[in-house]
Amino acid sequence: MIGEKVKKHKYKKVGKRGGLVAFKIAISLQAQKYMKSLDRPDARKIKAHINELRQDPYTPRSQCDILKEKGKRPPLYRMRVGKHRVEFFIEEDTIFISRMFQRSGDSDYS
Repeated sequence: MIGEKVKKHKYKKVGKRGGLVAFKIAISLQAQKYMKSLDRPDARKIKAHINELRQDPYTPRSQCDILKEKGKRPPLYRMRVGKHRVEFFIEEDTIFISRMFQRSGDSDYS
């Protein structure tokens, strides 16, 4: 309507009506292998965070830090889930998980 303020959402809008749409997830073979090698609690935790990515892959949340890697093309993001890291990039409405790995370093903090 004329003169009405439009709310801005952080979520990706797709289609003529501008409805909120969840992103699709594509996981590389390396990431799939890594998930299979994990114990069940860690794998479930990572899967839960990946499902949360579908709604908003740009915003960090509690227990799930998301950082944009500098100098990478296409823009690469790294998500921290406990002692594990998930690298992904986004093209249109798809999140491509390129690799998963365990954090390096000897630290008592996860």
